Amino acid sequence: MIWSNSKGSIPEGWYELQSGDVIRPKRWMLSFLEKAEASGYAVIDPPLLEYYSHYQNLALFDESAYYRLFGNDGELLVMRPDYTLQIARKLADGHEPMRVAYAGAVYRRTVKHSGQPHERQQLGLEWVDGEEKDSHLIESFLDMTEGVLPTDRLTIKIGSAAVISLIAKETGIQERTFRKILAIRNLESLRELAETYRYPLIAKLPFLIGNSALAELRTQAPASLKEAIDDVDEAVQHLRATGLEVSYDFGQTGDFDYYSGLTVTGSVEGKRVLSGGRYDSLYGHFGQSRRAFGMSLDLEQLDEVIK
Repeated sequence: MIWSNSKGSIPEGWYELQSGDVIRPKRWMLSFLEKAEASGYAVIDPPLLEYYSHYQNLALFDESAYYRLFGNDGELLVMRPDYTLQIARKLADGHEPMRVAYAGAVYRRTVKHSGQPHERQQLGLEWVDGEEKDSHLIESFLDMTEGVLPTDRLTIKIGSAAVISLIAKETGIQERTFRKILAIRNLESLRELAETYRYPLIAKLPFLIGNSALAELRTQAPASLKEAIDDVDEAVQHLRATGLEVSYDFGQTGDFDYYSGLTVTGSVEGKRVLSGGRYDSLYGHFGQSRRAFGMSLDLEQLDEVIK
């Protein structure tokens, strides 16, 4: 239950919870973290505040989504917008493979009057420098969230940020601009880019969804995209073999522009509860490059569909 805010005593986009809405997510988090620790994951709890300079021009499409404030020393700080960024900052100078688990809140400003909260509870896993295939890591995450995430009601979509990046490189389109246009499925702008750069596939990306998407993409994509497309297909086929409902979505870019490979989203009854992907390029921003893959579960969205 969310307490009423009819008198405007609480800022728009923030909520006070009570009873099961407080206890249920905390139980999920504790159960998940205990299971992760028993399975050999390092459980971490990074600080709420970070230096804004670490993340400037790095993660979100719209930096106005950051909650920023000044610290006692006058430095510009940011409230945690994403756990993956903090983990990358912490582990960038390491050399040993790491498996990391976390659970807590992230803070992102949402569109005014959208009804979306600025604070969201998450739990997630990150794998750094491991040798396992992405499809096996997705499967591991689903195993670790068993009892929290109802996989029998879960629909998964797999895409590739690598496909987007390669197209941008081949055409000369500014990648961040391309990702932003594609993320909001701006069909008119995509058609204009396709015509300007004489690359028809650009306009078709938002429609490459579902089982027919793979064959259609293979007939139109240049050879340079083959490896990235094959990675998506391998993941879809592997997860389907485990009994999951999985399909293709070559128009999805991932929520952050640090994704560099496979991207994954998952929905229950139309609400997106699961997201993640490969982000090998992120660690180089904080130090040495490291291979990395992460998955997170949005507990607010999940709570709405399984109460």
